[in-house]
Amino acid sequence: MDQQGSDELRRELALDQAIGAQLDKLVRRANLAVLKLRNAKMEENQLRNLLDAAMESGSVEVTAGFIRYQIGRDSANWKDFGHHVISDLGELGRDETKKVVDSLKHMSIADADALKPRIQVRLMQLYLGYINRAFVYAKKANGFDHLKEVVSVA
Repeated sequence: MDQQGSDELRRELALDQAIGAQLDKLVRRANLAVLKLRNAKMEENQLRNLLDAAMESGSVEVTAGFIRYQIGRDSANWKDFGHHVISDLGELGRDETKKVVDSLKHMSIADADALKPRIQVRLMQLYLGYINRAFVYAKKANGFDHLKEVVSVA
């Protein structure tokens, strides 16, 4: 393996580790977002469509636009939840993305700042995936009250 290949592998491993360190926070954020759906008539496929839009587009702005569209179509189910998720996406872009970049810099990854858009998209995709999982659990197992449980000590 040449030096460039070694550097790329090191960067990817560091990126996975730095994003992995944010997963508990993403799950907690997702659980809080799903609590907004306690009395909504939201269906699983609606959230799966949101996740699909995020995965296909790879864009935070396109995903926020999709959420706004859903709010316009079905305000009763989407308004509070949708605005909460859009706010979370902005915070992920500022807070968690910065933590990941700082961690990469601490690991001496040279192009850490250039990875910000990629990091933000990946955090968004993970967050929306956790929303989907939490909603399926809460809806099928009547588990909305249990979404507040924190398992980890971190």
